[in-house]
Amino acid sequence: MKFRTELELKGKSISLTPDLPVVMLGSCFAENIVGRMRRSLWNAANPLGTLYNPLSIDIALRVFLREDESSFRKSIFHAGGLYRTWLADSSMAAETIDDVMREFRLRQKTLREMLDKGRTLFITFGTSWCYYLSEEKDYVVANCHKQPARIFTRKRVSIAEIVEVWARLVNDLTESYPALNIGFTVSPVRHLKDGFEGNSVSKAVLRLAVDELCNRFSNCHYFPAYEIMNDDLRDYRFYASDLVHPSEEAVDYIWEKFRENYLDEKGMAILKEGEKIWKAFNHRPLPNATLSPSEASLEAEKRRLTEIRGKLEAFRKAHPAMLDI
Repeated sequence: MKFRTELELKGKSISLTPDLPVVMLGSCFAENIVGRMRRSLWNAANPLGTLYNPLSIDIALRVFLREDESSFRKSIFHAGGLYRTWLADSSMAAETIDDVMREFRLRQKTLREMLDKGRTLFITFGTSWCYYLSEEKDYVVANCHKQPARIFTRKRVSIAEIVEVWARLVNDLTESYPALNIGFTVSPVRHLKDGFEGNSVSKAVLRLAVDELCNRFSNCHYFPAYEIMNDDLRDYRFYASDLVHPSEEAVDYIWEKFRENYLDEKGMAILKEGEKIWKAFNHRPLPNATLSPSEASLEAEKRRLTEIRGKLEAFRKAHPAMLDI
């Protein structure tokens, strides 16, 4: 007797190898998968921070990939004692404009280098609702930074608007990186501010826009994270306590599906070895409140760390592009 329908993934649309870096941009779900990749020593990163709507991701990508810094500098404002940017989340906030610009250049460098080397970009759309600055009606913000609602105009963008913007961006990215593959996902995180109906419509807009882009461009592909969560797992026990975000078990399950879909046996073996080294390095003996560390136990811990370092050195010699610890 079957109690759930397990989603069967189709053949590999993109073949990935852990020996090449991967850029993942978009919602907090992208950050979750990046975390799993890095815990396997796969060089993956989300240089732009958490971004939710397709228009903000488009704008941020263009600004971070351009040579001039003027557009980014214009996006900086002061609030809550810190300088922030409308193009990113609060992870870029700092006490001075120079610090924000320094962080911008660092992330810009990371993004460009990883796209050059890796040739793979994943985009996760979270919502089709956008916030525009009321005084600049065409200016879409990536994050409201807890500013008063009166300074924003909120609007849900259409399928056609998303496709128009992203068709131009895919063409521009492909021109700059001819070998680039772009994987799209729709975040399974539920945005319930507008209720269940509003969330369903928002996600449907994103899904249909992605479907159109994947049909139009041969280097665009879709990974069904949204369907895995909603049609395969399909149970509240796979949500966190807020009943909005996927639980750790759910993200792990989607991560397993991701690996199965994009990696061959060799790639899976590399990740397994990398994860084993990461876990060993981050393992810490449980403290004993009644005993002070003995000289013998300290020496044993030194030997253990030396052994792990040796394994890591050998691992990175075989796979130079993998992460260091």
